[in-house]
Formats: sequence, C-alpha cells, structure tokens
Amino acid sequence: MSVTTRTHRSRRTITAAATLGVVLAGGTLLLPAPAAFAESAPQAKLTVQAPASVGFAGQPVEFTETISNPTTEAAGYHLYLDTTSDLGTPRDAIVIDYKDPADGAWKSVPLEFAINEAAHYGGMLPSDITVPAGGSTTLKLRIGAPMGRPHDGASNGGFQSIDLRSAVSAIDGSHVALDQSTRTIGVDSISTSLAHVPATAVAGGAPIEFDAVLANPTLSDYINVGNVLFTDPHATVQVRKADGSWSKLAQVLPSEPGTRPGVYLEGRDSSIRTGSTTTTRVRVSFDATTPAGDTELSPCVFVNEGEDTPFRGTTNCARGATVKVTAAAATQSPVPTPTPSTTAPTTAAPSASAPAPSASATRPPSDAPAATAATAGQLAETGAGRAPALLAAGARPRRSHRSHRSHRPGARPVGPGLRGPTGRAPADPPSESMDRCDRCTPSPSESPPPAPPASPTPPGTRSARSGCAGSTCPSCRRAPGPSGCCRSPTSTW
Repeated sequence: MSVTTRTHRSRRTITAAATLGVVLAGGTLLLPAPAAFAESAPQAKLTVQAPASVGFAGQPVEFTETISNPTTEAAGYHLYLDTTSDLGTPRDAIVIDYKDPADGAWKSVPLEFAINEAAHYGGMLPSDITVPAGGSTTLKLRIGAPMGRPHDGASNGGFQSIDLRSAVSAIDGSHVALDQSTRTIGVDSISTSLAHVPATAVAGGAPIEFDAVLANPTLSDYINVGNVLFTDPHATVQVRKADGSWSKLAQVLPSEPGTRPGVYLEGRDSSIRTGSTTTTRVRVSFDATTPAGDTELSPCVFVNEGEDTPFRGTTNCARGATVKVTAAAATQSPVPTPTPSTTAPTTAAPSASAPAPSASATRPPSDAPAATAATAGQLAETGAGRAPALLAAGARPRRSHRSHRSHRPGARPVGPGLRGPTGRAPADPPSESMDRCDRCTPSPSESPPPAPPASPTPPGTRSARSGCAGSTCPSCRRAPGPSGCCRSPTSTW
C-alpha cells in the first residue's frame, strides 16, 4: 500500500499538465486536463467491509476499505467518508479514525457536523492514496459512536443506526466519484440487569442477596463505565469479592435534591470488553428505621461521567426490582401455660339433637380489644382450635378453662395472660373437678354394671343415666361422653 501524507489546501494546485478553465472569445469553456501522471482516464473500484454494528457510547470498531486500480498506470486517489443518522444525533457523537501506515498510529479523520433533514458527519482522509497499476490498496479504518468526549458524555440524544457512505475520487481536483459504497451500521448497547432478587426484606433483619449483571453484546469495548445500583437511603449494599469476603460500598448522593443515592458496583471508570459479561453478587440490608412498604432497586450504567459530576453522562438504565420491606416483628412476652381447672360448671347439658360445636373460635365482638382478636388467631394457628379433632381421634388432652370457654356459644375467647374488656384478667373458676375426661377401660374380669331403670327426664335435658346402657364406665353415676369418654353429668359439650 502506498499512501502519501500531505496537507490539503482548500484548492489543490497539483495539476502540472492541467490548466484552469479559460473562457475564450467565443465563450467556449475549456475543462481542466487530467493529472500529469495519469494519461488515461482515472478508474477505481471501492470495496467496503463495514462492521455490522457499533456500541452506543462505546469505543470505535475496526473495518477496512480497499481501493483497486484497474488501469495500466499508477494512480492517486482521495477517500471521502460521510455518515447519516437520526436528527437526535448530537455533536461529537460519531468518530472515524484511520491507521497511518507511516507510523502505525491511529489518527482522526476531520469531520464536519451538519444538520439537513438528518444529521451528517463528513470529511476526507488527509492523505493521498497511491495505488499501483492493476493493484489495490487496503486502508484500515474504524468507526464509533462515543456520544461525546472522555468524561464528557452526551446525556441527551441518540440514534438507531448509521449510514456510512464512502466515495473514491481522483486527485486531479475533479472531485468526481469514481466509485462509492453505502453501508448501514447498526447501533447496539451494553445492558445492565438484576437477577434473582427476593420479593421481600425485613427492616433490621438479614440482608437479601441477588446478582447484578452487566453484559456487553456489542462489537465495541467500553471504558469510563460506571455500573450503578440506586437504593433506599436506609440500605447498606455489599458486594462479594473474589476471595469470598464482602465489601461495603459507599453511597454517592446525586447532585439533584430529592433523588436516591447510588453505589458503584465495580467502581468508577471501570471497563468491559466486547462480548463479555460481568456478574456481581450483591447483598442489601435495610436498617430498622426503614419505612415499611415497597422500595426500588434500580440499575443504571453511565459512560463518560463527568469527573466532578457523578451520574451525569451517557446513560442506559434498566427496569429494576421492587422489594417489599416489612417491619421487624415485635418482641412477644412468653405465653404462660394455662392451669387445668377442676370445677364443674353448673349449666345444663344441651339436648342430644344440638349441633356439634365449630372448630373455630367464636368471633369476638367489635368492641373487644384488637390484641384479643389477634391472639385468638395466633392460638388457632398454633393448634388451639384443633381440640375437637384430637378428641375424636381418641386422644386424652386436658381441657383448660380457656379452651372450654372458647367453644361455648356466645363466649368471648380471651387468651392466657391477656385482659378482658374490663381491663382485668378473667377470674379462675372454683378448683373442683369440672371438666376432666377419663376414658374408662374395664378389666377383662370386670363386667359393666346393669343399667338402672330409666327415670323420666324433662325434654331438652340429658340425665346422668341417659345412654348409660352398655357403658364401659365402672360407675353409672357418670354419663358416657364422645368416643367412650366418661363425663360429669353436669358438663356441657
């Protein structure tokens, strides 16, 4: 490849055998003659291998353009480059570089920015390109969409693609395109996301853990990157290091008032290579003063942030995660164990046709204290409401005064240690045998006593000897209860 570096002036004077247009007396315009080293008409063929895409706010991507000279003489050419993008394209949004063969360094192609129904960047390589006869020359170029300058990223504007137009012309000053090519280059972007975020957290409780994922599917490398997680001011954020330990991150407050703080998951001015993914294990805890309710964990990635202005640069934010923060559970005093009562109630037994009691406790009246209703629910949750089922299975629980009252129609359930509507704890009943259920199992030698003759019983009551026939109880002074249990005849089922 032969490239001659020259400083181009506004109008070239390299036409040794050419003349400027002269207006003769007859008014005829003489066109410039071709360049001295090209006696035949210049020809060229242009082949462009443009990248499929570039990264939005990323580093430039390399590509090549090849100029072929089909003539029998060496020729010199110019290469013009022009881009077209959406009207939202800001200044310093697109760059084109070329690799100087003289020193192998990358240098910028000077581009002019203009807006005319679209945004345009255009310019010419500052070097003449000499191609031997019948040969070709390949130029190494790169194009990018940095969206600003280092640490001065554009915070507004954008575009979906770039149309790159390349044109080759002879160096004779005619500026006539000998060949041209237009390629559409897509614009992709790095992405940030959160994975496996728990739905709930407890204020003052254990931290929640999840993954923060930064992916670069583009063809561009990225530098000056800030991968940020915005959190609640009451939150503490830690990341797991390579050795398995956890490192606490400092909260950074934005310059705008009323906005949430953020933390840099990989530090400021980090980088990520093309086609790579970075996964950071994160855990977040909320202190005990965190208000209950929903809070957002919001990931954003910033490129070319200002050195003194955090969170201001080319920005790409993703949909975050909502975490429901609940208040820490209140410390509860231990629940005393109820003492079984032995005093028999004096209420009459219900009739045999009375419906069976419900397994759930009676709903407290609306004027009962809220703590009473809550305790009743806790008791039902821990099994207090399963006593009838245990009895039906043949178990031998000792029924307390509390559980007995909770199953009486119209009774108000009052848990142990709580106070009733009057502000005083319920009084204990007299300490005599009241409510004990003893299953009677006669020995093989013991026969059940003969049933005494039945005595008239008022309607709606149950006699002490009612249903005593065939009872396994050693004494007919007790009436058989459910599942063969003997009950005091004055007890209420």
